[in-house]
Formats: sequence, C-alpha cells, structure tokens
Amino acid sequence: MDGTEVFSVAGLKRGSDYDGDRSLNSQAINFLNSQHQQSYQRVVDFDLHAVFLMQEFRAEDTIQQIITMISTTFTKEYPPKNTLQQQLVNAAKLVNQRIQNYEQQPHMQKPFCLRFPTYSDVLKHCMELQDKCEVLPNDKMVILIDEGGVCVGVGLPPKPQSTQSIHAPRDRRATDRLDQFVNDNVLQSVEALMIQSGEMSNQFPTSQFPLSTKNKGEIRARPEAKKSTCSFQAYGFGLGSPLSAGAADKKIKLATHSIKKIDLQGHGDHWKSDPKPNLPEPLRSDPGPTMRGLVELRHDMVFYHRISYWINKVFLPDASSIAESAVKYLEKKASTAVKESIQVEKNIIIADRTITVNTHPNTHRDRNNALLMDSVFFFGNHIGGHFLLPGLGVAYPGLHGYSFHGPFRILFHGVSQFHFTEDITDPRRYSVAMWSRASSFSEIARFSAHDNGNEKFSDDKYWLPLYPEYNPKITSDLLKAEVKIAKKEAKKESKKRQKTKN
Repeated sequence: MDGTEVFSVAGLKRGSDYDGDRSLNSQAINFLNSQHQQSYQRVVDFDLHAVFLMQEFRAEDTIQQIITMISTTFTKEYPPKNTLQQQLVNAAKLVNQRIQNYEQQPHMQKPFCLRFPTYSDVLKHCMELQDKCEVLPNDKMVILIDEGGVCVGVGLPPKPQSTQSIHAPRDRRATDRLDQFVNDNVLQSVEALMIQSGEMSNQFPTSQFPLSTKNKGEIRARPEAKKSTCSFQAYGFGLGSPLSAGAADKKIKLATHSIKKIDLQGHGDHWKSDPKPNLPEPLRSDPGPTMRGLVELRHDMVFYHRISYWINKVFLPDASSIAESAVKYLEKKASTAVKESIQVEKNIIIADRTITVNTHPNTHRDRNNALLMDSVFFFGNHIGGHFLLPGLGVAYPGLHGYSFHGPFRILFHGVSQFHFTEDITDPRRYSVAMWSRASSFSEIARFSAHDNGNEKFSDDKYWLPLYPEYNPKITSDLLKAEVKIAKKEAKKESKKRQKTKN
C-alpha cells in the first residue's frame, strides 16, 4: 500500500468528501518521474514552429514569404504588441535559423518547412499519412520530438492500481462519475451507432471522419455529436458572448505581399479609448445534472488533473509559470465567482473540460487553445480508439486509462474506429479533454496593462512563450525536485496525523 494513502472509501458518496488529494498529487508526480526515466523518445518528421506560422497566415503563403512579412513588419522600432505577435516573431526567427543552417550545410536533410513550404502542402501531407499511422509502444511514456528538438507530444499508459490500496481505484472513480452523466441523461451514449465487433478491420488505425480538403481540420465534431458532449470552463469566454469581444489576440490581416500594419492590434493609440477589458468568468450555463456532474468530476479526477498539471510544469516550465501567475492575478482581480472556481480547481493552468461518450470526432486542431500542453484521457470498455496524429504519422493507444498530452492548437488529432465485444451490455468509450483557451490569457494581459495606466496595449508579463526545445535533464531534475517536496509533505502529514491520534 502507498504509505501516503490513509483514507477509507467506506461511506464515500461525493468526490468532495475524499480527503486524499495530497496522496493523489504525490502519486501523479511519482508516476511521471518513474515513467520519464524509462520513456521512449521518438523523433518525428515535423516542424511545430513552422506549421504554427503557416496556420496564422494564408494557406498559399510560403514559409519564406511568411518570415519576410514578419521580419519587415516587427522591428526594434515597432515591437510586437500582444502575445500572438510576439509568438509569431519568435517562431519566425527559429524557423529562419533552421533554413539558414540548411543553406550553409546543404548535405543536411532538407527541413520540413522547405519540403512542405505552404499550409496547403502540410495539409495534403497530413491527409496522405492519416491512413498509415504507426502505433506507438503502449507500455511506457512516449515523448515525441520534432526536427527542431521541440516536444510535440507525450503519451502516457495507465498507472497500475495497488492491489493493497484501501482507496477506490482512480480509474473507477472517474468511470463511475462518467457513467452517472449517461444515467442522468446529461450525455447520450448512442449505442445503436456502435460496431459490436472484436476485429480490427484495417492494418493501421483509421478515422471515420478524416481530414479532407473540405473541412481542413477546422471543425471538431458533427452537429449530431452535441448530445453526447458537454463542456465546462473554470474561467473563460463563451464563443459569441458580448464579454468576449476583443478578448482574443486578433489574426494578422494581410495585403498581397505584406502585413497590414495599420490593422494590427495595438497599433497606434486609438485602443486607449476602448472600454475597460472584461476578465474571464466561469461558464456555468448548463443547468441541474450537467453542472452537478461537472463539479463532481472535478473531485473524482484529481489524479488526472494533477497529471496534466505536472506535465505542463516539467515540459513547459516557463510557459506554465507565466500561466500560473496570470491565473493568480485573475483570482485576485476578478469576481468572487472566478475566485471560488479557481480555488477548487486541481489544475488551474488547464482548467477547461470537454467530456464525450461514444463519439467519433472529426480529425481536427483546436485553433482557439493556448500554447500549452492540452490533455485527453480515455476511459471505457472499448477496443481500438487509437489517438491519431496524422501530421506526425503516428497513433497512440486510446484504451482505458491511457492519455495523450500535446499542442492540440497546432497538431491535427483524431480517433480511430473503436469497437465493443458482443458481450458488453453497456458499451461506453469516454474521452475527457483538458484544455485552456488562448483568449483567457490574452485578456488577462490586456486587463493588467489597462489597470496599470493603459500605457501599453498588453502586459508582456503575461505573454505565453513558444514551445521550447525539450531538455530531458531539465525535465528530469524538475520531476526529482517535486518528488522530494512531495515526500517531505507526506512526512509532515504523517506526523500531524500521529499527533491527532495521540
């Protein structure tokens, strides 16, 4: 039995009654540390920064044209005015350096961005790969690294449950709560649409709703999937909400061969007369059983929330630190509703959730997400359902307890056909996505600048950086440091309990 596990599940009716959150946090850190030590690292043929640039410009613009437009627009005399502009400038510098390295050493492999120089080329390439994605190992952490050395994904297998634990298993608590969504008719499981089979029809896992020249990966799900999906944002802006006007950093407007500088957000000083920005609020419009279920799920998935939190902390230490300080600023400055919502969150960095049951999404990207590590966890009694990453040419297992973490704003991702054996009476395949919207952080930066005298458009203290190069030693050192902290806290807690007993 884990020495930090002290809570008996007898009489446990609500997730909020459970007082073993410290233990679950410790388990998450220790699990990530042990998995990282034996991880499988795979270099994939991709350039995350280059594709990010292409997605923010026109599909026919070449990478060289994009770099030129950025470098001639943003200078020392005219620096970026918001997060997105700064991210584009930094990405252009990094990609341009890779191109220059190749030009100086032409014997090197031609960079991804020169082999697929436009977004149209990248999309076509992804479509060619999506029916032949190689399945990655299922018994250890998988770390995917692009040609620039950037971590573009982390796959994680289930944590084995201790046979001597007095706790309800982590996955059972999560699954029981998700089942309640179906029982309360919050989610409709559409069993009639599921294939009852134990056989996989193809050599490679494939999606029922792949990338196409029509959808271009911009549409997450079909309209009929709405009944089997629900979402919650601890803080954010609803799409189309009046409060969201101007919250997101605006997409760059373009002339034929240049950026329309006059239309750039933060250009000039006319913005100084704009109304005071609105801070994000909890989105709690769903009534009754939906809201109750989402609140309970927050408590019943603590282990998984902490996994997502710590992956951001150790793989993106700078970005997660900035995001965390932004959320703490939000907690201080925003409404009581926001403060209360943040205080009960187990992952304040990635605090938004989308839950689906028996749903095959379109292969897509989440274009409104922040540049952090999003997460998706899978639960259920299904077979198949691999997590597809066509741009990388790989797929990760999507069975019960598996998870994948990565930059879903940039990466196309989908799900292969999943099945149920004929003896399953309640076929369920759940997906729990954890994500964070970019507009939440951009509006915090805008509000802070306004609050500090409105002298600049956006406070660069809260600008999220680009995805960095993966440094295994830094990640390992951060994990080991957190393991030590968790052990010290466990000892303090143990002594405290002993004093209480005596």
